[in-house]
Amino acid sequence: MDSTVEMKLPDDLQGAIITMAQSAINQAVISAKEKDSFRPYMTKTETAKYLHVSPKTLNDWEKSYKDIPVIVIEGVRRYNRTDLDKWMGKHKLNN
Repeated sequence: MDSTVEMKLPDDLQGAIITMAQSAINQAVISAKEKDSFRPYMTKTETAKYLHVSPKTLNDWEKSYKDIPVIVIEGVRRYNRTDLDKWMGKHKLNN
């Protein structure tokens, strides 16, 4: 059983809804492009920016969470984007 309900909205409300939808789509595209602009292996500063946290917060997380994926070669630390995304996913709250 398929029911359809149609409503006629005032022109100004239709325009506002269209404008909000376009803005949301544009922001999603910008966000996706920004995420792809990060290199696969990042420095600590780049990693903090990628995760949208301060470098201090990233340092605190590294002290609190011993499982943050980091690659260390001769003292040089790099963070892999894919590994970080998986790590963040492990900490997602299940509501």
